[in-house]
Amino acid sequence: MFDVADSLRAGFNSAQRALLDAQTALARAGAGGDAGHGNAAMAQTAQAALFQEALLAAEHARLAELKGVAR
Repeated sequence: MFDVADSLRAGFNSAQRALLDAQTALARAGAGGDAGHGNAAMAQTAQAALFQEALLAAEHARLAELKGVAR
């Protein structure tokens, strides 16, 4: 059996790194109290989360296709 997420693995790794970077940026913005950096950090977090959601949707679609074929 093949891994349905294998071609998405690099994307998932990239999304994980982006979320960790966004978490760090949010922590720095919270510690510094600068509203401008906080807004940028929130935008970075939203972008990373949307990318990860898109990857999850792609994997979900692949699994749904396999489910349909297996019936």
